[in-house]
Formats: sequence, C-alpha cells, structure tokens
Amino acid sequence: MHFRITTLVENAVAQSGQALLAEHGLSFYIEAGDRKILFDTGQNLAISNNARVLGIDLNQIDTVVLSHGHYDHSGGLQSVLASNKDFTLYGHPDVFSPKVKITNGNYKYIGIPVEKNDIVNCGISLKLDRNPVEIAPGVMTSGEIALENDFEDAEPMFFLKKDETVTPDTLADDQALILDTDNGVVVLLGCSHRGVINTLTHVARLKGNPKIHAILGGLHLGKASDGKLAKIIEHLRSFDLEMVGVGHCTGPRAFLALSNEFKDRVFLNTVGKVIQF
Repeated sequence: MHFRITTLVENAVAQSGQALLAEHGLSFYIEAGDRKILFDTGQNLAISNNARVLGIDLNQIDTVVLSHGHYDHSGGLQSVLASNKDFTLYGHPDVFSPKVKITNGNYKYIGIPVEKNDIVNCGISLKLDRNPVEIAPGVMTSGEIALENDFEDAEPMFFLKKDETVTPDTLADDQALILDTDNGVVVLLGCSHRGVINTLTHVARLKGNPKIHAILGGLHLGKASDGKLAKIIEHLRSFDLEMVGVGHCTGPRAFLALSNEFKDRVFLNTVGKVIQF
C-alpha cells in the first residue's frame, strides 16, 4: 500500500521561504488511500499554522492516534477539535492519566490539556485499547510495549498524580504506529519512552518478524549515557534498517552517534518533510 507522510510538527524547521513554525512537539499527517490520519498533534503552538501553510485541511482528518499522554504530543487536539468533531481518537487506556514531571521538587503537569469528558461530549469516537488495533488497511497501533531489556526504561522524573498520591509513571501508554508499506514495515515513534529497541522487538514479533524498512520519530535519547547509546546502536544493527528519520526528543549526541554508525540512512526530521513509501 502507498503512504505519504508529512511532518506537521517537529522541533526544527529546515525549509526556508515558508512560514512554517517549529515547537517542542511531534505530529505526522498520514495519507493512506482515502484515509487521513494524524499520529500525535504537537503541543498546539504550530499545528494550525503549519497545516495551513502545507495545504492540509484539519477538517478532513478522520483518525487521530496518540502515542502517549504528554502535552507535546496531544495539545494540538485543541486545534483539531476547533475545526473537526468527526474523527476517531485512538490511544492506550492510560493515555488520559494525570501525568506530572518532578524536577528539584517542583511539580509540572505534562498530561493531555483536554479533558477526556470534553472530547467525548464533542461527539468524538474514543477507542482506548492496550492491545494492537488495526485502524485502517495497513495501519496498526502497536499496543502496549513490554520492557524486555536491561538498558531501556522510563526516566525517573515522570510520575502519575492522583489526589495527593504520586507514583512513578512507567509510560505504559507509550505506543507506536505500524505501517505495512510496499517497501516493508515502517514504524512511527512518538517518544519511544518504552525504548526504541523494546518497541522494534515488539513490532517484529507482532508482525511475524518481517523486514522493518524504516523508523521515523523521537527516540528520547537526549540524556542517554554513552553506554546506553552504544547498546542502542548495537541492537539497531540487527534490524538492518534502510531509513532512520529522527528528531524531537532524540537529542544531538544520539543523532551524531546514529549518523556515524548508519551514515546516509540517517536524517534529521523537520517540519514540512514529506516521505512516500
């Protein structure tokens, strides 16, 4: 099946001469046959502007998939809902959990800035499932991803807050989007909070160990140690990826390490980038 993927929100803009905006966030616009899908929505500063500049009509979106419940992937729901109340929203059952980040004793709410009930009251079809779900021909959510190795886990500053009780957030709601393209499997990543290797291992098992052609998205390696980066690269070699498009939370050190290893198969993803498979 043919897919056209446009990066609608990213941390950087590379194209000059266009009024595109960057923000700390991520959103992919996916055209799959007659389906128009958003994987994540950014944090809401850039999505409407970039959609207009790129000729994307948010009113035509029929499906939104959330990789996880952090604001920089879900805040743009506000803009989508302002123009479109006729789409299906997919996510993990924990995606609306009250998420906070604690730094030096300071609490910051980093969850979805739209109430679940408000979304439902708009008439949106809400489908939350921890299992893989086929949302369109050749398009599937990964479902919940197990923590299988000893070098990938959620960062210790993420928590869930209910009333006055705070518990560590292992980001069980983190999931990927899987595309069955003519070139092989393509995996779209939000932040890879459950680990890119755990994610690809899960996808390979789920799909019967097919060729994974490409990954695109955030790898959340900005604060990774040299040892962790080395292990990530060692395990990535075994997947023999043809394309590694990274950005958002990947981090410059990780991008450089990936580029040194995988050469021209690696690129920095930016707003406005269009890839066809």
